[in-house]
Amino acid sequence: MRLRFAPSPTGFLHVGGARTAIFNLLHARRHGGRFILRIEDTDVERSETRHADQILRSMEWLGVEWDEGPHFQSQRLPLYREKVEQLLAAGRAYRCFCTVEELAEERKKTEASGLPYRYSGKCREIPGLDPDVRHVIRFRVPDGDAIVIRDRIRGDVRVDRSVLDDFILVRTDGNPTYHLSVVVDDIDMGITLVARGEDHLSNTPKHVLLFDALGSSVPEFAHVPLILGPDKKRLSKRTGATSVEEYRDLGVLPQALFNFLTLLGWSPGDDREIITREEAEKVFDLGDVNRSAAVFDTDKLMWMNGQYLGSAPLSEVMTGVRPFIRFEIDDAERLESVVELNRTRARSLADLAESIKPYFASDDEIEYDEQAVKKHLRGEKLGERIERLRDRYQGLEPWTVESTEQALREVAESMELGGGKLIHPLRLAVTGRGVSPPIFDVLALVGQHATVARLDRLLEFVKSEE
Repeated sequence: MRLRFAPSPTGFLHVGGARTAIFNLLHARRHGGRFILRIEDTDVERSETRHADQILRSMEWLGVEWDEGPHFQSQRLPLYREKVEQLLAAGRAYRCFCTVEELAEERKKTEASGLPYRYSGKCREIPGLDPDVRHVIRFRVPDGDAIVIRDRIRGDVRVDRSVLDDFILVRTDGNPTYHLSVVVDDIDMGITLVARGEDHLSNTPKHVLLFDALGSSVPEFAHVPLILGPDKKRLSKRTGATSVEEYRDLGVLPQALFNFLTLLGWSPGDDREIITREEAEKVFDLGDVNRSAAVFDTDKLMWMNGQYLGSAPLSEVMTGVRPFIRFEIDDAERLESVVELNRTRARSLADLAESIKPYFASDDEIEYDEQAVKKHLRGEKLGERIERLRDRYQGLEPWTVESTEQALREVAESMELGGGKLIHPLRLAVTGRGVSPPIFDVLALVGQHATVARLDRLLEFVKSEE
């Protein structure tokens, strides 16, 4: 079994394309097949090297490993010319000298009569024209029964060949169209199963005819449904990030995005939300992919990313979070401890980097969350509470998780207060937020000097607000 992923470098790798690549990879691994990567760059006006580089970079980051390639179609042009000459010699293709203006007039007349436009085929039987005159090469669609597409996801799809016109194989600039190059490559590379987006379904009848005309068996197909945005329309930038690298830059871990895309339209047959690539490789089959479109739920992706942040090896999380840290780190060992403490609460690497900032910020850089201020900086004797706690912490020895908690409980008891009356202002003073990991674990990492200084600063803030 041989499958391929064949993106066009006319833009960045879309998450829909990434999912198709993942499905190809998993099916190949499940069935002991090979996964080939091909870059379809024959559209010289739209293809760009930087996009090809980005596609390869995104796939490597995501963990989609190919067995062969990447093959670039732009380096295979002689093969396409050879095959089109073969089709011309066999009468399965012909040169079309119709001008753009002639075709436009033909279309206008057809549509005016209320019929769908199909090229008339008037150049089919015109002999003796100079091949050096500007022209295209068209495929001669033969008469016959309906075309049957064997599809793993949709079952047999029947298409009446009367809806097809003689489509173009070679453009006027001599470059092959998608239809010619993709079929020639699939034959040459021995592809046995073509899995691609359902937007290609309209192309497939043409390709079935081309496989036959070139004397090749027709591969099986699997047309993967589209991915929709939350508005149930095709996923676009208007409804969220669409490229793989955008999610990388948002702080999503590659294994989380791989997991999310794997389950977008496919299920292992149980209620698992977290499934590794290795687990998916054992059970995935394209025949189990849903026929209906899948909805890209960003909230679910970020939840899943949080699960991976909490369970991934710390070394991986450290490597991932470093590019998001925009502040100075004075102690690498302490950074690891801070990341370990905070990572189970973060939904992205960007969130994680932001949550660890208070541990390394100067005391006057702590910004108080407005909602937390309204909620927790109120009640009788607020200033006295903060001051008493500050005084108790100032001379506390040793400074540990246990000693800081005991000291706070003692102050609360002496003031006949519940512990929360001191814990909430303390958390706000130290982190600037209303929520955090267990506050006494936070204090141990922030340190005694910074904790006392931040309580002093909060005390000044409270007095200024009175």
